[in-house]
Amino acid sequence: MNMNSKPDIVLEFLEAFEEVFDKDWDYTKQMLGISGQTEDQKRSDAELGLVAMPIVADDGTFVHPKVEDEVEDWGNRARLLAAYRALKKGLGG
Repeated sequence: MNMNSKPDIVLEFLEAFEEVFDKDWDYTKQMLGISGQTEDQKRSDAELGLVAMPIVADDGTFVHPKVEDEVEDWGNRARLLAAYRALKKGLGG
């Protein structure tokens, strides 16, 4: 890949972004120390009246969180995802 042209560096960024935040999401979570709750933990929280707001569904990724509200308690994630999706669409992807 010729990294001197703008389209090439944009594509390289998108590919790397997707590897880390979508295709390798399980590995990324492991490296960040992120783990989901067990069913027992979820049940215990529910018994205590605690409500968890999922920011990424169990079968989701950062890029495809599969939750209703992508903005909930995650700072600029919605802006990043919107910009990523617009860029990808603009490049025909």
